[in-house]
Amino acid sequence: MFNNVIIDWIPSGACPRLRSGEGMTHRKNKIYFTFVLALVVRLISLYLFRNVTNYDLQSYLQVGELTLKGVNIYPAVANLHYPYFPFFLYVEALAVWLGHEKIIIIIIIKFITVIFDLGILYLIFLLSKKNLKTAFSYAINPVTILITTLHGQFDVIPVFFILLAIYLIKIKKELLSVLSFSFAILTKTWPILFVIPIIRKLKGIFSLDSRLRGNDTIKFILLLTLILILPVLFTIIYCLFFKTNPIDIGKTLISYQGLWGIWGIWDLLGKTRILWQKLSTLVFLTCFFGYSWFKTEKNLIKNILKLLFFFFIFTTNFSIQYFVWIIPFLILIKPKNYLYLIILIGIYLLSFYYIWLFCLNCKATPYWLVISQNIIGFVLWLSFIKVGYLSKKIS
Repeated sequence: MFNNVIIDWIPSGACPRLRSGEGMTHRKNKIYFTFVLALVVRLISLYLFRNVTNYDLQSYLQVGELTLKGVNIYPAVANLHYPYFPFFLYVEALAVWLGHEKIIIIIIIKFITVIFDLGILYLIFLLSKKNLKTAFSYAINPVTILITTLHGQFDVIPVFFILLAIYLIKIKKELLSVLSFSFAILTKTWPILFVIPIIRKLKGIFSLDSRLRGNDTIKFILLLTLILILPVLFTIIYCLFFKTNPIDIGKTLISYQGLWGIWGIWDLLGKTRILWQKLSTLVFLTCFFGYSWFKTEKNLIKNILKLLFFFFIFTTNFSIQYFVWIIPFLILIKPKNYLYLIILIGIYLLSFYYIWLFCLNCKATPYWLVISQNIIGFVLWLSFIKVGYLSKKIS
């Protein structure tokens, strides 16, 4: 594989060997090279795409400016530009305060996401038992690089805290794991999709309390309460300082559903009424959590990967930044043809980013590009089925 060749090549140039402790020094140099390469690639990409603009980046500016002025964004502005708990808006406000100019503000926000992406790289290194080839695969993967440095999405932040929660569970730091997962939900709401397998791994937190032994229902409720503590706390703080109603924040969170009918089998149905969209979304979420409840895979990383495959195959709502969610889990588990899937995701992303890079004056997406996106997207959806359900490694 390509990453095997690169890793094996490193000593000849980037990693000179020392006379004493040759093996240890050689390995350390490989580690440094991997992390430095990841940083350099992301910084180069950040520089190359510094002038890219899109709806999401404009939303960061608008929300940041309003928050800095002390203006409440829920529900009117948030419904269109910020359907999350009140946390990342402070980061956007800080970027506006520091940057003043549009391009500087966007670079600051993107640079923050790059830091968390490098944090994911480190956690993958730890969770893979310090496997350098696994870490290198993530370091050069095109998906998170494009979505963070070009698109400007911050999904790497909740992914970082999910992986941190998994790592903390692994080293028996359950309470810190609860806080980490709580922070993941605070940044974006979608990590709640994995609340069932996470809670199952955290039940040991109450093992010393004899009153709770064997009472799984009470344990589940208590853990869910702890997990929601940061979102609730930040909601209360925002309501107090910005004079708003928590119900307005709740309505914004519930009403958000991504884009309906642009992915997989749902793309073939075309436009439908809002009522059917909401109903189909509710049916999907019910099936998803039902599947999650009955899926008792002991390996937490493998369990979440299975849930992600279920999501990408059956979801009614979709946005291209969702691909960030699955990349670390693909690289950690390595199902058959996973590299092919990552490359195909990268090509699919480029088909959408083409218009931001090469068609700045286009008033509408060219017809040939729409056809290309549909074909690549459908092939990619079928590939999720193939890799997710025909691979013995995760079945």
